[in-house]
Amino acid sequence: MQPLPEVGDLVRDAATGRVGFYVDSVAGRCLIRAVDGGREWEAEPADVEAATPLRELRARAAEINARSRRSLGS
Repeated sequence: MQPLPEVGDLVRDAATGRVGFYVDSVAGRCLIRAVDGGREWEAEPADVEAATPLRELRARAAEINARSRRSLGS
């Protein structure tokens, strides 16, 4: 079994293909928060893997874009 990521690590949920930040582990499942905020989702620890550099770059760009859209809407 692979070790759990550190809180704040960018991870990929292999079951869904979604990328987000690792938040915590509850009842044996990993909690992941979407890069652009929003709701957390649960993932099986076996499905959670470190995000590749390209996925990380895309996720960080999505996070910046989401923040920009939120500030424009204010």
